[in-house]
Amino acid sequence: MSRNWQTGVATHQGMKKNRNEDSHLHRITNDSKGKEIALFVVADGMGGYQVGDEASRIAITSIQKWWDKRILKLMKKKEPMQHIVKEAKTLLLQINKQIIVTGKHIGKKMGTTASLLILYHGSYAVIHIGDSRIYRMKDWSYGLQQYFHESKDANRLQELIEDEQTELLEANPELVKLTEDHSWVAKQVVEGKLTEEQARTHPKRNALTQCLGLEEHIEPFNRIGTYDSSDLFLVCSDGFHSLFSNDEIKNMLVNLEKEYVNLQSICEYLINFSNFSQAKDNVTLMLVRNPYIANTVPSKKNAFLSFLKR
Repeated sequence: MSRNWQTGVATHQGMKKNRNEDSHLHRITNDSKGKEIALFVVADGMGGYQVGDEASRIAITSIQKWWDKRILKLMKKKEPMQHIVKEAKTLLLQINKQIIVTGKHIGKKMGTTASLLILYHGSYAVIHIGDSRIYRMKDWSYGLQQYFHESKDANRLQELIEDEQTELLEANPELVKLTEDHSWVAKQVVEGKLTEEQARTHPKRNALTQCLGLEEHIEPFNRIGTYDSSDLFLVCSDGFHSLFSNDEIKNMLVNLEKEYVNLQSICEYLINFSNFSQAKDNVTLMLVRNPYIANTVPSKKNAFLSFLKR
């Protein structure tokens, strides 16, 4: 793994299921100028024994092949993220057809979610279908500071402090959900019939309106934005986020990073805590931060930066 990335990944079948139908993938590739682009994917399969895991495996294998074959060519284009999103959405349509055909061949319906996070030089792209989620935690610099202190890379920390484009805030961090759930309960929330908390615990929370493999027509969700060095991303299956509210997830990430710093240790702790909380579904989560990117969002320095300099 490149020193330019902090990552962690963990997965478990949970306390009620005897098979893990989740799959995940991460890739980091260098472009011709040495800039790194990274891919993080979680796919949550469904359909029962030896079906759901096959669906998620098909999705992950297809995404990996596409990435390895196409990403360097796409990075040479004028607006690479726009082209990557366009091709990734087309890829999900192809995977959808492949899973449908495979299901008909074996005589069983199967499906999978797919949530892709792509990070490249301060820009992120999300391509998504289903109810797995991608979160971005903003205004949270503690883990970044500790990372450079632990690695004894004081020079890089000083560069970040002195960079006019860098935003390292002591302010309360904000956890933002970057994806939209393609589920029945999410639709009820939009229509004002359920609250977020009611949806999280509703008996129909697992009923999807879109995923790969169940319907011929799908409309994947996508989003493009920018991120800072201090931002922390979480990619997870619903086996994790259905156990905890967004505030609980944010507070766990904040408190655990203060204790552990290492994102792999945090992922493993969260898996164990999910099982302690009687996780009924498979649980998969990935944490990632790109500390070395050049920040793209102008910001004002504050007293916290002065404190860091001292």
